[in-house]
Amino acid sequence: MSRNKKPVIILYDIETSFLNLNVESFSLKTQDYQSHKSIVDDWNIISIAWKKLGSKKIDAVSVLDDMAAFKKDSRNDLVIIKRFAKVMHECDILVGHNSKSFDTKKFNARLIYHGLPPIDLPYQVDTLKEARKIASFTSNRLDYLAQHLGFEGKIESEGLWKRINKGKSNEDAIKAIQKMIKYNKQDVNILEYVYLYLRPYMTGHTNLNIFNTAARLEGKPAPIVCGACGSKDLTKNGIRPTISGIKQKYICKSCGHTTSIPMSLVKKSETDGK
Repeated sequence: MSRNKKPVIILYDIETSFLNLNVESFSLKTQDYQSHKSIVDDWNIISIAWKKLGSKKIDAVSVLDDMAAFKKDSRNDLVIIKRFAKVMHECDILVGHNSKSFDTKKFNARLIYHGLPPIDLPYQVDTLKEARKIASFTSNRLDYLAQHLGFEGKIESEGLWKRINKGKSNEDAIKAIQKMIKYNKQDVNILEYVYLYLRPYMTGHTNLNIFNTAARLEGKPAPIVCGACGSKDLTKNGIRPTISGIKQKYICKSCGHTTSIPMSLVKKSETDGK
């Protein structure tokens, strides 16, 4: 965990493949009666894209990053899991859209499948869950939120999943994966916009002051910052009684977010600042 430093915030998105099934007949209820024995090819991760908050560079890793493995098995995503596991180890906060229900669990499923060590997951912020908590938008889809809030939307998928599903022997599948990486990166690009737009309003965002707690307890200077954006440009805004005691409220002049800090830490910070 960072001490007296801004936390490393990573925004990410995962793209997964279709399942291939043997289906004897079809009806609207077919999927409800399918056994795992119907699976011909299980799903895999096609690519993961990510960026450090504030950075212009968007990184990505895909099944094409290990062509030797890809030629043997086009669904071999080991290279993806190994690469992104390192990213997770190095970040303090992980941001995604529907990530707690989908991306993180899908990643863990493949991590376990490949027999890799478990990851001590960083703090997570799910913009889908936060959007649902704080507002009643017409839609909570990332594409809608981005455009509704004044940004660009997703890249058209153009049936990429179906083309990728054709397998390693089809050159069109490789071209589709390359387009999928661009699609994946654009999702991260608009995720950052939505995250920054919604962040001041979030009620479940990780309080960034926790990244200074360890230093403060060791008697080291640790200024109070905005719990959402990390700005030091704060002004006191009354007090808040809570079950755990009285807290000092601050309003951020940079983003408008209200942060509440235990009075004991406030006094400690003010003493350190003298």
